[in-house]
Amino acid sequence: MNFNEALNIPDEIRYTNEGFKQKYSMIIEALGYEDVKQCVPFSIDELKKAYESDVHFNNLPLRKWDSAAGYTGGPARCIRVGSRLTRLYWERCKVNTYSCSDGVCILKECARMWVEE
Repeated sequence: MNFNEALNIPDEIRYTNEGFKQKYSMIIEALGYEDVKQCVPFSIDELKKAYESDVHFNNLPLRKWDSAAGYTGGPARCIRVGSRLTRLYWERCKVNTYSCSDGVCILKECARMWVEE
């Protein structure tokens, strides 16, 4: 089961750019914001500094995001190894079908929420 199925995320959210933030906010809420925040691989100070120049955090190392999302090996050879975050997927939502990009999007949206608090 994936997040769209587990959380009954409507098509108008799933398939639009406008719905991106809403979708990942719903996922973070279901997983537990405080628990997801603990999975973000950067300190709040690092995030605040990075956010000043890029609200998407593309100026922080992708490998660290990938690792926190439960993957290793980089884009050419992405291997699922699991993480604290991926354990939350199953424990909170019974989600067992996900990608590296799902995890990175969850983490980056959570990081944005944290910085914007």
